[in-house]
Amino acid sequence: MKRVIIPERWEKIIEMVEEKGSVSVEEIAQALSISTPTVRRDLARIHQRGLIKRTRGGAAPSAQRQVGLTVAESRRVNPIEKELIGQVAAELVEPGESVMMDGGFTTYQVARHIQANNVKVVTNSFDVVQALIGRGDIGLVVLGGEMLFDSGTTVGPSAERQIREMTADKAIIGINGISPEDGLYADKQSTAQTKIAMIERSKEVIIVADYSKLGRSALYNVAPIESVTTLVTDDKADEAILNAFRNAGVEVLVASANDANNSHKGE
Repeated sequence: MKRVIIPERWEKIIEMVEEKGSVSVEEIAQALSISTPTVRRDLARIHQRGLIKRTRGGAAPSAQRQVGLTVAESRRVNPIEKELIGQVAAELVEPGESVMMDGGFTTYQVARHIQANNVKVVTNSFDVVQALIGRGDIGLVVLGGEMLFDSGTTVGPSAERQIREMTADKAIIGINGISPEDGLYADKQSTAQTKIAMIERSKEVIIVADYSKLGRSALYNVAPIESVTTLVTDDKADEAILNAFRNAGVEVLVASANDANNSHKGE
């Protein structure tokens, strides 16, 4: 089941804006062979969703939109916060549980810090595999599929089909953006589809996201906020947005960089 939230034409417009930095209504109309009134209507609606910034005569990239990073880039962005989040989220994994985990530096940190034994981990992430492959007390199921080299993950119909043959106790998911109103976002359709499958086949959903992902959107909607059991973030997150997540029924755990023991604060 696909949950793409924008038409294909909008996707092309966003790609043009991000490639050029800014683009005029006339340039878009010519490139897509559509009328300028249609372009203006599209830009207004895309702007409302926070995916671009409307400018006089055209559009520019949105400051609110979260664009996906490569694995190497992600390691350089908020690495301390991501490790703290990983430590807290790893505590949520109980002995004997089955856990689905997707790609990203934060989920890699979760995998590194899992202490529970007799755990079965299902993953499409080579980073997660690398973190766990030496653990004799953890079983690994590695999903096949099309390889995304920038993220070190497998995606596509084959990966999704394998996921849907299983049921897990928990899914631990990294995300490009998460909003209390609109839920979860990913930057690629193939990545979004893999996350959707993991969420649908897991009894609990744990989102690991540093403060920079909160209140942000990306190109594809993954799932509504009601699908999320727990959000694990860091203590740089704005308290107002954390309360909005709590009001939406999400348990919020905050990894504190000031806590020498790396404990967490709940509701």
